[in-house]
Amino acid sequence: MKLELCTKPARSGSRASEISVFKTQCGLRSYARSGLPLVVASLFLFLASALTVAHAEGDPSAGARKAYTCLGCHGIKHYVNTYPTYHVPKIAGQHEAYLVAALQAYKNKSRSHPTMQANANLLSEQDIQDIAAWFASQGVSSK
Repeated sequence: MKLELCTKPARSGSRASEISVFKTQCGLRSYARSGLPLVVASLFLFLASALTVAHAEGDPSAGARKAYTCLGCHGIKHYVNTYPTYHVPKIAGQHEAYLVAALQAYKNKSRSHPTMQANANLLSEQDIQDIAAWFASQGVSSK
């Protein structure tokens, strides 16, 4: 960090014509001229917009149309996959964030199930958000 000097006019009646002080003592004008407030404000706006995009809400009505394939397994009570033998969970009423994370994990293959990986691979990020929003909006069924 470079430490610069700035000058201020001397008070009338002073012997010196100028008083040199460190830049940090020159007030807000030097701080504002440094561009730092603009950089900080830009960074804040960038992070705020990135967080908004990262947490985009899904559309449950669009998700209802996109979830027909999901209901073939997740909508059937006591459904068991034949190979490998796997109890398919009912996901109606599940937390939206959990469903989004699960579908993204299947899509990037960090969660393993061949059928779910294949289905998740076909979904866009918006599809995932919409389907998760629709399942989350459904009440948990005791039937």
